[in-house]
Amino acid sequence: MPMKRIKFKFPNFSEQFSEFKWFIEAIEWAYGDTHFMVGDEIIKLVEVKFKEEANPQDIVNRMKKLPYVEDIKLISLKNGHYYMYTRAKLPKYPNSEEAFDVLELQKRGFVIFEKGTMTPEESFLYVVCEENFVSEIISVLKKTYNAEVVGIEDYTPKEDIFSKLTEKQLKTLLVAYKSGYFDNPRRITLRELAQILGLSPSTVKEHLRKAERKILGELIG
Repeated sequence: MPMKRIKFKFPNFSEQFSEFKWFIEAIEWAYGDTHFMVGDEIIKLVEVKFKEEANPQDIVNRMKKLPYVEDIKLISLKNGHYYMYTRAKLPKYPNSEEAFDVLELQKRGFVIFEKGTMTPEESFLYVVCEENFVSEIISVLKKTYNAEVVGIEDYTPKEDIFSKLTEKQLKTLLVAYKSGYFDNPRRITLRELAQILGLSPSTVKEHLRKAERKILGELIG
């Protein structure tokens, strides 16, 4: 089945973003995966640059009070940016009915929210999906977030080898990769990664070891 990558633009002043106006006003720039799903949880991992007048810890404390947020952690980076890790329960999430509309499409085929960027004025999101889902994805995001299609391009997916991993291994590997643990030099330490995941460093190391072994086994045979 042919695949497409769709680039969307979202106006941050729309009604759907009103609950997060205080957060949007506190950031200068943000980049990262919009989310990936593990079970019924949405996991967001975003690199954020806050405005000078913003207090990052106050933002974390306010986020913790939201009823759908299960966990949130902020890791300081050397460049003055932060990694913000958020884990939220989808059934309690705002606009969860609209989110379930998208999840229904994901159950029927290949639909991935790939990456996104945010400034105080607007947000951009990339969605990868099977060609026959393009019109439905556009319809759902226009209806829910007043999204505008910026562009559509062809996409060639790689073979999925992540199905061989357990849920814990997949979650650990994704967070490690997206937070720069495998970069050279590393952008986050094993201890900081363990802090984000709420696990011991030895447990994180073991999950990564097993995940890497399974993936190499699939690649090398």
